Amino acid sequence: MDKPYERKIYFGMAIDPIHVGTGGYTLGRVDNPTLRDFDGIPKIPGTSIEGTTRTYAALYFKQPQCADKEKHNKKPQDGGCKYKNYKCKICVTFGYTNSEGAKEDNKPESLQGMALFSDAKILFFPVASLIGPIWVTCPSRLKELNVDQGAWQDFDESRFCVVSNYLKSKLEDTGFLNFGWLLLQLKKKENGETTTHNICVDTLFGADGLKFRDRLLNDKEVEILEEILNRLVIVSNSVFSQIVDSNLEVRTSVSINPTTGAAEEGALFTYEAIPRTTIFYFDVVYQKPEHFGLNLGLNDIVSTVETGFKLFEFLGVGGMGTRGFGKFKVFGLDEKYDKVKLSEIQANNLVGEIRKLKEELKEIKADEERNIINVRIKELQEKIRQTTEEMQKIAANWEKVCREVQGDD
Repeated sequence: MDKPYERKIYFGMAIDPIHVGTGGYTLGRVDNPTLRDFDGIPKIPGTSIEGTTRTYAALYFKQPQCADKEKHNKKPQDGGCKYKNYKCKICVTFGYTNSEGAKEDNKPESLQGMALFSDAKILFFPVASLIGPIWVTCPSRLKELNVDQGAWQDFDESRFCVVSNYLKSKLEDTGFLNFGWLLLQLKKKENGETTTHNICVDTLFGADGLKFRDRLLNDKEVEILEEILNRLVIVSNSVFSQIVDSNLEVRTSVSINPTTGAAEEGALFTYEAIPRTTIFYFDVVYQKPEHFGLNLGLNDIVSTVETGFKLFEFLGVGGMGTRGFGKFKVFGLDEKYDKVKLSEIQANNLVGEIRKLKEELKEIKADEERNIINVRIKELQEKIRQTTEEMQKIAANWEKVCREVQGDD
């Protein structure tokens, strides 16, 4: 049976510093800190992404009442949703409650949103170093995305870091890399060679056999990510949170008296912000409306969400928008979900990865490395077998339905 949802992973980049506050002031190094996850690393909560996306989509489609909790529940003639909630792309996408317009047609008076948003977590964090800007990540973030690289899998050494091949050539003579005030050693192999990662835009990640490149739709986005991955450094999980916390922007603001034009007495305050060029990742689970008895399709939901995402780059997310904060570019917006195209990309990626690994086997002598590659090849072959069986069952189901319908004629 066809699953009732599709999951799409998105990447986003902070064009301006981003501040999502905790809703109050605290005692500490800043008055208003950013919202943090359980591990102490800042994030953009899914509630902020969902609410902002709904507002921007409503503005774009000139249906502001659909972003207003009080107005959108009313009947169309009373200023409510003019398409009736169960027919409206915005209301169905983001949900509605106590709809007056639905009662007359015996439709759901309340409905959860068809788009379910996760928190946006930091994946690559920018830091100043003596060799210029670098981006930092850690094993837990890479494992969450199931990034297919072995050099960092069991890496948890606080004194060391794993660099890219590009950075290796710049740092091999020194053997150290600084992250602001922090200095770490480059991790070495037993033979004394610097350990590197090979994460690039053609690296597989996730459970669906896609590459980073597959999530980016234009050359500019690919170029941006290539530059970041060239300067990517992997540190341990514990050190990553310390680096992020130490390199957040801290801004100072003051309230201005509109009458005098001077600063208000006692109105000086400080707040944190996530710096520019930070790369985030998050996902949206799109539920299929037909499973809820609605006439809208999956691509109606995807296009509504991604229309709202387009405005993040100009109108921003989070607080302090009038102070130059919040602009956020979401990568890979195509406003649709093309299952056939994605399936073709996934199949080609898996076949290409197996061929690449088999070529590597010809060059490798060490038994341990050969065993690791053979295990990975078997995992990919098993994934292809399972996917083939699943697709055959789906095809058989639809063929059966097709024969039954044709038989009725």
